[in-house]
Amino acid sequence: MKNLLLTLLITLIVSSCGKNRNGKTLAIKGTEILNKNSEFKISKDTFDFKINGDLRKATYFNDKYYCMFETNRENTSKSLKKMVVLDKKGTFVEDVFIPGGIQNMIYYDIRIENDSLFLQRAQFDEENFVLGKYVADFQPTETKAFKTYEDDQFNVYSTCRGEWGGTVFFQDKKTNELFEGSSTCPTVINKIGNEYYVTNYMGHMMGFASINKISDPRKLKKSEWDFKRRFGSKYQKGIEKVLDTMDFYIPTSFVANNKLVHIYNDDKGTYIAEIENGKMKPVYTFDFKFYPQFNQQLEKGKQVLPFEVAESEKDGILLIDGNSLNFKFLR
Repeated sequence: MKNLLLTLLITLIVSSCGKNRNGKTLAIKGTEILNKNSEFKISKDTFDFKINGDLRKATYFNDKYYCMFETNRENTSKSLKKMVVLDKKGTFVEDVFIPGGIQNMIYYDIRIENDSLFLQRAQFDEENFVLGKYVADFQPTETKAFKTYEDDQFNVYSTCRGEWGGTVFFQDKKTNELFEGSSTCPTVINKIGNEYYVTNYMGHMMGFASINKISDPRKLKKSEWDFKRRFGSKYQKGIEKVLDTMDFYIPTSFVANNKLVHIYNDDKGTYIAEIENGKMKPVYTFDFKFYPQFNQQLEKGKQVLPFEVAESEKDGILLIDGNSLNFKFLR
């Protein structure tokens, strides 16, 4: 009886190991096949910079990287924020003084406008601090609305009110008319031809991700200049849902070879995908799993995103320029 049990146990172990190896081999082959004729160019560099903290925000300003790190404090749940400036090669340049008003912010965004870097408290309590072009400390400044996107025809603004929804606003530059539509926490806006694509994400409860297409912003609901209202817009006029899902998080969307593509994660990995029939169709699988966060859209659709590697928890900065993706890892 003991011999029979031992034989069965060995058989199960061998069988199990064989299945794992085969499954892994198939997954690798699948990835290789998927990426074999890929149009995407992936490059990796390492910045020779190390700091005790987690990279939360990163932006490109004055030909330098401005990186916000957060570290845990002892005997309190609050984190300590530290902003560091790096040059293009990742060499340390200077620290930026962070005042108490910023240290107390839980949710905040970095904005670039009129040759200045702003740090804005997110959601309901908008409060702005400005970093001048030739100074290294933040100063309080008046509250203002920042553009999410701009082209020759429109200034685009957006608001996120958490579980109360969000709004995207289009201002006609010629007439100064304002139009609005429902858009649950817009993350990034892309344009292909004359059509605008708004990527949304809200992390409340299970999380929601969606892509909205707006073919003609002038067909949205006419709006008033009120960006501080508590609730997001409820108007769907002029908006087409391209994707609406609770399955995964879409940190960013971008245009490559005149096609809209998206980075997303699932339990197995990180991918670039197109949307086909309302579903994600992966077209590229990265050889490591990482979690990016959209921070900044530069000219001609270029993007800056901090990221964290899933296995090592190392941080880095991802630069997207069309079909080129450059990963800059921090040591």
